[in-house]
Amino acid sequence: MEKNVNRTDRFIRRQRFIEMSLLLCFCFLTGRLVYLQILKYEKYATLADSRQYVEKILPAQRGTIYDRNGNVLAMDVPVKTLYVDTRHVENKEQTIKVLATILKMSVSEIEKKFNEKYPQIKRKLTVEEFTAIEKEKLKGIVLEDDYKRVYPNGTFACHVLGSVNIDNKGIEGIELQYDDILAGDTGIVAILRDGRGNYLSSFSKIVRRPIRGKDIYLTIDSRIQQIVEEEIANCWETSNPRKVSVIVVDPHTGEILAMANKPNFDPNTPGKFPAECRKNYAVTDLFEPGSIFKIVTAAAVLEEKKVNINDVFNCEGGKWFVRGHILHDAHPYGTLDFQHIIIKSSNIGTVKLALKIGEDTLYQYIKRFHFGETTGIDLPGEIRGILRPVERWSDYSITAIPIGQEVGVTCLQAIRAISVFANGGYLIRPHVLKKIDPPDLSNVQSLDRQQIISSETVSTLNSILSRVVSEEGTAVKARIPGYTICGKTGTAQKFENGAYSHTKFVASFIGFLPMENPKVAILVNVDEPKGAYYGGAVAAPVFKEIAWRVVQYMGIPPQSASIAMTRTNNNESQATD
Repeated sequence: MEKNVNRTDRFIRRQRFIEMSLLLCFCFLTGRLVYLQILKYEKYATLADSRQYVEKILPAQRGTIYDRNGNVLAMDVPVKTLYVDTRHVENKEQTIKVLATILKMSVSEIEKKFNEKYPQIKRKLTVEEFTAIEKEKLKGIVLEDDYKRVYPNGTFACHVLGSVNIDNKGIEGIELQYDDILAGDTGIVAILRDGRGNYLSSFSKIVRRPIRGKDIYLTIDSRIQQIVEEEIANCWETSNPRKVSVIVVDPHTGEILAMANKPNFDPNTPGKFPAECRKNYAVTDLFEPGSIFKIVTAAAVLEEKKVNINDVFNCEGGKWFVRGHILHDAHPYGTLDFQHIIIKSSNIGTVKLALKIGEDTLYQYIKRFHFGETTGIDLPGEIRGILRPVERWSDYSITAIPIGQEVGVTCLQAIRAISVFANGGYLIRPHVLKKIDPPDLSNVQSLDRQQIISSETVSTLNSILSRVVSEEGTAVKARIPGYTICGKTGTAQKFENGAYSHTKFVASFIGFLPMENPKVAILVNVDEPKGAYYGGAVAAPVFKEIAWRVVQYMGIPPQSASIAMTRTNNNESQATD
């Protein structure tokens, strides 16, 4: 009896032990489940997703670039990028051969890619490639959405627009300058994989949707740009130069209406062109300005009131020994007054004007025009130029710098200088961005102007510059009947191997019109023209053709006959600077 009781007790104890053990196990498992399913849910869900899903980038459409009138200059178009799921390819050799033929790739190149499970064969297929691949209906072929940058007008405005790389990232021009605005934000899609690692495209989820880049409008006017590029092409044929640059600007606002260079390139295929073709010479290259720099010297002398416009100077018959060097004029002049020193572009007369104010004062006026500094244009690659401080001038510098030697300027700096006289004495900031859509307040272009020359000096000098473009001046070939043009020619010898060349020149002309109410300022810069090389003979005619076509396009009426009449002095020979 007692044994039976003991057995019963032991049984009960075992039963309770088992029950408690099961209860503890249940509690442990419940707690573990709570820990894993609730407290650590995000961690393990993320871990599971990382093993079950693969994330892929969804490309963002890049913003469109327009000119000031809404004409498309650059845009993204949808294309396909070709991948191959090699596990689903039925006939590897045949597939490789077909792809090599369609894509014009080597068989060995594609074979190497087939060593991966999901290789990318080629990005941004052409329409012809896409159509041919679709027609073949090859197994394992995957075509994913992508975008390709297209410049519908080819080389048009190429140096302003720049280009992008294969990843649609800006690498030059506006594309680089405003890449963060144009690029947008890429998205992410998670694609489910099965136990064998195969992609199940039908089981995908959007992690982050791509955001399209913003559109931008440039200050460029396509019609004026077209005019400029056509006339540059004509100059390229007639003068056979090393390079040509032209800029057209609104002198009051600093808006670049056109900017072009030759040689140029096609931004649709930038890699097919050498690096020198892709440079925006108007912004990145220096040249000694020569006589166009005389407008700065003349303005400084007038501002300081050291001479009267009718004061007469001896121009030494075209040859003057000064500061240990011989200074020449293009033509032998005897005595010239202040006005005709500029009209005839006398080097000797200009140096004598500069000596009236001295090195320090001249340097300060050059600094007023911000030579030796960047203009702040919103294009990459701009350089500062060369302007040595006075303490680094030689004894001869005062006879060289006033006539545009021993200084280095860019085309952009030169056209900004002539714009000062077109807008009443204000230094403007050139720019090419007009607006962003949707608006971005951080990039709003403000009218940044600083008065550096008095309106009195501007008025006086403009009356002289208008006579430069006359039968008595150096720019007779820039004349347009019915319009009063103010301008200055420049013919600079190139400095090479420690000396000035007698065979290589830079011919320039800067000017604006109409004088009474200037609408545009234009610079023409021709580097190493063959044959004729004077600014008045090479650059001035290009200016004339561009200016004539621009005023017709803009609807600028001619002035009255009395204003437009060319002043003539038959007793004086024509200069050819």
